[in-house]
Amino acid sequence: MRRQDIQAILAAAGSGPKHHLGQNFMIDAFVLAAIVDAAEISHDDIVLEVGPGPGNLTNLLAGRAAAVLAVDVDRAMLQAASRHWADLQNVQWLAADILAKKHEINPVVIDSLRQIRAARGKPGAKIKLVANLPYNVASPLVAELLILHCRQRTAPAPTPFQIDTLVFTVQWEVGRRMAAAAGEADYGALGALIQLLAEVEILRPIAAGCFWPPPKIRSALVRIRPDETRMARIPDALRLQRVITHLFTHRRQNLANTLRHGFKEIPFSKIAGAVTAAGMDLKSRAETLEPQKLLRLVDIISAVENSSAEVDK
Repeated sequence: MRRQDIQAILAAAGSGPKHHLGQNFMIDAFVLAAIVDAAEISHDDIVLEVGPGPGNLTNLLAGRAAAVLAVDVDRAMLQAASRHWADLQNVQWLAADILAKKHEINPVVIDSLRQIRAARGKPGAKIKLVANLPYNVASPLVAELLILHCRQRTAPAPTPFQIDTLVFTVQWEVGRRMAAAAGEADYGALGALIQLLAEVEILRPIAAGCFWPPPKIRSALVRIRPDETRMARIPDALRLQRVITHLFTHRRQNLANTLRHGFKEIPFSKIAGAVTAAGMDLKSRAETLEPQKLLRLVDIISAVENSSAEVDK
């Protein structure tokens, strides 16, 4: 799709690109093809696309998948795109915010995907996120999809909500935070959480000129595959997220200070004793701990929290 075509759709929507919604539209045909190829979409797959904008990626996805759910908070844009691509019979256009709140996927989106899978998909059809993500929702969306997947592992059959693959464009810096190893400058709560639940890889950088309007920064194409083995080690994904967030709130402080100030509801002597007994150094910092060591620390903190709660009863 040429820039002129996108401008025509925008004109039909009565607006231009909205900066506050992170609207930078992909116009490079080679990168669009790379996004679709990286998702390895089969004709049985259901695709969730967030922020379809003018629908140029939507058109390619519709040619590969059983069905596409295109979700956009910009209702006028969505209506204009749906009119432009009216011939795409396997695309459902949904005007909604993908996040009901910062830490919750919109239930309307989940229900829509389940209905589409029931109507169009075969039993066990895979759901994949494939999108040129609006930059302002990328981090919380990816984290919450993985957490939801992890929690749904024990949900009643036959239709647990799980994401098979996530392929998306995002700011280069955010992609680095998702993939960075312990000790690297970009390593933090987001990357640790994602790596405890999935495999993540940056497939390629994307130049600003591949978008219109071009952003001021370069982007990355990222692929994440949820890992069932890793998720099986997580008894409570929400607690994992909460504790890791606490641990990285003051990332430069050593564990002793982090635990003393971040978990005030637990007697520090108890938590410090448990951490030391596990062979962990209270002088180390969370940012130096690889994900599996962080998971061990989360387990220790959770055990102390549970034991303290039992004493208080």
